Amino acid sequence: MGSGESDSYDLELVHGFGSSPIQRSPSASGRRTKRWSFHDSSKPNLVDLPSSSGVNQRRLSDLSGIDGVHKEIDSNHVSPAQLYSTESGRLFHAGKICISLAGLPGRGKTHLSVSLTRYLRWLGVKTHSFHLGDYRRASAEDDIDHDLFIPSSTDPKVHKFRRKIVKNCINDMLNFFQNDKGQVAIYDAVNALPEYRVDLYKKFKELNIQTIFIESLVTDNSIVLKNMKEAAKSSPDYNNWNYEEAYRDYSERIRILTPFYQEMGLTEEEKEISYVKFTNFGERIELHNSNYGYLINKVVFFLMNSRIKVGSVYFARCYNNSVEYADDPPLDEAGKKYAENLSRTIMDYIREQGKTHFDENEEASENVTQMKESSSSSLERVPAAGADGVDENSFVIWTSVKRRTIETTKHFARKGIKIRHRIQLSQKNPGKVGNMTQEEIAKNFPGEYEQLLGDPYHHRFSRGESYHDLAIKLEPLILEMERMSGDILIIADDTVLKVLYGYLMACSCYDIPSLHFPMNEIIEIKFNAYSNSSKTIPIKNYV
Repeated sequence: MGSGESDSYDLELVHGFGSSPIQRSPSASGRRTKRWSFHDSSKPNLVDLPSSSGVNQRRLSDLSGIDGVHKEIDSNHVSPAQLYSTESGRLFHAGKICISLAGLPGRGKTHLSVSLTRYLRWLGVKTHSFHLGDYRRASAEDDIDHDLFIPSSTDPKVHKFRRKIVKNCINDMLNFFQNDKGQVAIYDAVNALPEYRVDLYKKFKELNIQTIFIESLVTDNSIVLKNMKEAAKSSPDYNNWNYEEAYRDYSERIRILTPFYQEMGLTEEEKEISYVKFTNFGERIELHNSNYGYLINKVVFFLMNSRIKVGSVYFARCYNNSVEYADDPPLDEAGKKYAENLSRTIMDYIREQGKTHFDENEEASENVTQMKESSSSSLERVPAAGADGVDENSFVIWTSVKRRTIETTKHFARKGIKIRHRIQLSQKNPGKVGNMTQEEIAKNFPGEYEQLLGDPYHHRFSRGESYHDLAIKLEPLILEMERMSGDILIIADDTVLKVLYGYLMACSCYDIPSLHFPMNEIIEIKFNAYSNSSKTIPIKNYV
């Protein structure tokens, strides 16, 4: 730890949480857009240097991506659910942590690394995923094929290439810790042999970096087959490949590597290593040497709620978004037309994907339909957490407890679709300015209006809420969403949709208030192991 970092750390110990107030970047143009590089040799070599090295240079360059989960976090970044900031940029009671994945291909390691990165960043933990596959692709050599995946290969060229990409990846991790004030680095690699894992553990231990392994094991062949199909379709390894050829290639990679992989905990050298065995993506979790601190316990809790996603999340704005916060009117005639158009659009779209959510459910009886349409969350018995959406072919709808959102779902209710009313999905409370226009707010509260313009995410008016308040309130629903495998439709006020979209697409708090959800569109977010993607679905006029 350098002297400057040590001073910051001591300051945090003296002043406790919030020793440095959260501050918004003065301008969007000042935020960096660089991302971690995988091939530029100008970054200083920290792998072979002692922990006391004071090198301050680094190498960064652009990396393409769909959502923001792979972007480098700049020094002015404030996470949407971040409760406090410190001088060092780290939670002072958690230290530096390397989470290292282990497991054969097709076991969901990349999904784990990316989803963990997304969640920890959302909480304000400076986290970055380092995928060894990115370094392999960036340095690819035509005459090295599947031999690269054999851990004990005797080919000198393969051995040299493997050492090169591992060294580059770990070097970037060390630079992330030392020069970017990173707190959690997630190392996404097979780590097939005990000696690899022990060497990594010892290296980071010397540098006072806590290491925990998460070993993803799969005993259910159906999970492996699904992961193989997804990898053949969307892995960066198979861009522009024919699906059948990609599937065969990935299958061959697994076949070659499987005899060499050694499960963790079977050798004496690994006895002191902390690790989690994560079997069948949450079916069973075993903790070894579990003397963990706050942050690792948050990681383990997240793992308990994590599932591989095959469905999508759909966002639809509730009708009459301008209704006063305290008002709760029913749908008028235009609202009923909107509800039918929304329902038929999403049903037709999902049927086009080959799913049968709506065809398997028979029309409910008139009495049951009327009961569902008039029910609220206080009357409907909601199942225990984790019960909804477990099946991959499931479809669940979430609404707020407002009448106009509940009544919007009546066409789904007739199909027997599960509808849950969540009080956390209530719109952002505007407080004392609830019935005012922007012009009236600027005239009556010019000082507060300036604060709102300066930080629209964190500012709250008297007796009201901020977007940050919504983000904290929505965390239980975010974890529930992580437990679900199938499709979810969320009908809510656009203030709520902005925050949930911000989580799934790894937006910064600077961007969330400016997101726009038109009334005539549905937003679909599709999950992918490497990154999520969003798509707009126009709502058709059926009536």
